[in-house]
Amino acid sequence: MPEQTASKVTSEEDENSSKSKLLQETKLLRDTLDLLWNETLEQRAVRDQLQQENEYLKDYISNLMTSSNVLDK
Repeated sequence: MPEQTASKVTSEEDENSSKSKLLQETKLLRDTLDLLWNETLEQRAVRDQLQQENEYLKDYISNLMTSSNVLDK
């Protein structure tokens, strides 16, 4: 009987250890996903800003070319 109790305790310790490891891995994955999501949002903001700047520059260059008649020369 004592051997069964000892093996039962060992089995429960192994199970608790496995659960603990699984929880740590889950937290790590969740934190990593959180970081990646935040980085994605930042990159989208940068992309949007660059897109607006590019549109402004296109319009500016187009207006310059139109006003100076570069294509007519």
